Amino acid sequence: MKRPTPAPLTAGRRFAACALVALFATMALVPQASAQDDKLIEDPDIIIEVDGIACPFCAYGIEKRLKRIDGVAELSVLLEEGRVQLKMDEGATVSEERLRETVAEAGFEARSIVFVNEEVRTSSGAGR
Repeated sequence: MKRPTPAPLTAGRRFAACALVALFATMALVPQASAQDDKLIEDPDIIIEVDGIACPFCAYGIEKRLKRIDGVAELSVLLEEGRVQLKMDEGATVSEERLRETVAEAGFEARSIVFVNEEVRTSSGAGR
């Protein structure tokens, strides 16, 4: 018995096939930040409540910016809670203003910043 010949791909089917390939490729390229998601830092120095974190790409964007701050030793983005935890290097300091600016550069707003360890806080723009 002869098999029927498949219909040629129309422009719409080609587009759909390309879109699926692009979707799977994009998902494979999602940064490892999403793997850190929901991983609590045991004793964070700073907790930042961030408005607008909705997906792994958001988490990666904010993580990328915050890691550029001198002294950030460890960082965890808690996607579901809209929270970022930071652990600073021993003796490192950072200002609330610097943290707010960095979150804003990533396209988000820091709703609140809590310095769990007050020793990492500076009142001026020091710690840049």
